[in-house]
Amino acid sequence: MKTKKQRKSLLRAALVPVTAVAMSAAVPAVSNAQASNPCAPAAVANPCAPAAMPANPCAPAPAANPCAPAAAPAATAEAAPMAKGPYDTTVKATQAPYGDKMPPIVDNYLRATPYVGTGGFIDPTGIPMLKMLGFKTVVSLLKPDEGAPNEGELVEKAGMKYIHIAVPTKAPTNEQVAEFAKIVEDPANYPILLHCESSNRVGAMWALYRASKGVPVEIAVEEGRQVGLKTSREGAVREMLGMPPL
Repeated sequence: MKTKKQRKSLLRAALVPVTAVAMSAAVPAVSNAQASNPCAPAAVANPCAPAAMPANPCAPAPAANPCAPAAAPAATAEAAPMAKGPYDTTVKATQAPYGDKMPPIVDNYLRATPYVGTGGFIDPTGIPMLKMLGFKTVVSLLKPDEGAPNEGELVEKAGMKYIHIAVPTKAPTNEQVAEFAKIVEDPANYPILLHCESSNRVGAMWALYRASKGVPVEIAVEEGRQVGLKTSREGAVREMLGMPPL
């Protein structure tokens, strides 16, 4: 019969292999667990998801921004042709005849632009011929007591539009220049014949109109001279434009 002391020694001896086996089995488990944990953080889905989330809002943002600028230029492109005025040869309208094509019915006739003819006194008997030459509108700067007393009636009877801007002063007023600008920049009026008694007021009107469109005043006055502006009215024009006197 084994003593109590002997039984304890045998129990310890039996437990040593079991403990060793258990420890050897546990070590790989811990090692495997440690090996898998570093891998999990490396393949963490959370950092990837935040990286993808901001990308989605960014994609719509660039798509929306180009849309806004695209709408603005479209509106500008439509408005541009309206600002070209009587020099825009892309307008599909009859052009004013050159001087060599004008019969002797308009004194001092010149072609200021493709759609504007200028001159002085109009022979009333030749008004129907203006229609035959293609004119659609006649703008008169005469005072009521100048020219043919029934000029307006004759122009309208010939099938043209008649517009009267009486200029009794040395130069047209700013309001008259603004009124003329609306007329001369409307393609529905082309071609236009602008006239007065000698073309002097025509030159004054043209110089002031061109200056109002941003043409340098020296050039605007020179253009006015070319279509009839004389020294008798140029002084008033220069004063309105803030230029030194003659």
